[in-house]
Amino acid sequence: MTLSLVTGAWSYLGRSIASELLARGGRVRTLTSRRSPRLDPFNGGVDSWPLQFAAGSEPAPGLLDALAGVDTLYNTYWVRHDRPPRGQRGTWIAHPEAVRRSCQLLDAAKMAGVRRVVQFTHTRTDLAPDLPYFAGKAAVERHLRDSGLSHAILRPNSLFGHRDIIINNVAWAVRRFAVFPLPGPLGYRVRPIHVDDLAAAACDLGVDNRNVTRDACGPEQYAFDDLVRWLGRTLTGRAPIVLPLPPRLCQPLFQATGWVLGDTILSWSEIKGLVLDLLSSDEEPLGSRALSDWVHEHREELGREFRLYPYRLQQR
Repeated sequence: MTLSLVTGAWSYLGRSIASELLARGGRVRTLTSRRSPRLDPFNGGVDSWPLQFAAGSEPAPGLLDALAGVDTLYNTYWVRHDRPPRGQRGTWIAHPEAVRRSCQLLDAAKMAGVRRVVQFTHTRTDLAPDLPYFAGKAAVERHLRDSGLSHAILRPNSLFGHRDIIINNVAWAVRRFAVFPLPGPLGYRVRPIHVDDLAAAACDLGVDNRNVTRDACGPEQYAFDDLVRWLGRTLTGRAPIVLPLPPRLCQPLFQATGWVLGDTILSWSEIKGLVLDLLSSDEEPLGSRALSDWVHEHREELGREFRLYPYRLQQR
C-alpha cells in the first residue's frame, strides 16, 4: 500500500484528506503540532509524528525521518495571522517564519525522495504582494516550482461542509443580528468548495505526475454581500441589512467583536483580501457540490453556535 503524509491530519482539511486516502486503501502518516483528539477519528489508522523544524537552513532530522518512505506529501501547513491575536499564549509563528518552515518541509521532502507534493495555497496569491498572508503563500508556490519536485498546487479560498467555520459563523451572525457590517466598497466575491470535494480532487492529483497549478473552487460564486443576505433569508426568513463601512472602520469593529467572542473575526490582511476580490475565481470548478444545496440540507443546525478557530480550542 502506498504511504502518504498529510500535514495536520487533525485539522479541518487535513482530516478530510486523510479520511479519503484511507478510504482508497492507502497508508497515512501525519505531521502535526496539535494534541491528538480524545476521540481518534481514524481509529488508529493514521500514524502521528511531531512536526519539528530546525532553526537553520537544513531540515530537522525529525522531518527527514517522518518523510522516509513517503510517496506523496499533502501539505496544508500554514498560519492564519502575521501577529498574535489578542489573548494568545505561548509561541506564535508569523508569516515570514511560516514561509521558511514551509520551504524547509519541501526541501526535506526532496531529500527524502518523496515522489509528489500536493500543496494548498489560496486563489489569486500573486495579486497581493503587500499582504503577508497571500504573499507568503505565493513565495511557497515559487519555492515548490523551483525545487523540481513533481507537484500539484491547489488554490482554494474558503471551505464548507461538516464542522466548517466560515460559513457557519456568518450563519450564526445572520441568525442574531439585523445589521451585518462589511468592508466597502461592496461587490467582491467568494467561491467556496466543499471540503470533501477538495480532498477527493487532491487525492486524484496525488497519483498524477503532471505539474498543475489551479484554483480549487466549487460551482457557485457569490458577491459576499449577496451571500450574507441569502443566508439570512434561507435561515431566518429575513435578509439582514448589509452596512458597508470603510475598511479602517471595520477593523476595530471586528476586533471588538472578537474580544467578546474570544477569537479573531477578520485580520487586516483578510479584510484587504476581501476588498481586493482575492476570494474569487474565474476558472472551471474543481468541486461539484453547491453551497446552496448544502445550506438547504443543513439549515436547521447551521449557525446555531459560534465556532472558534482550532488554535483557540487548543488553549482551553
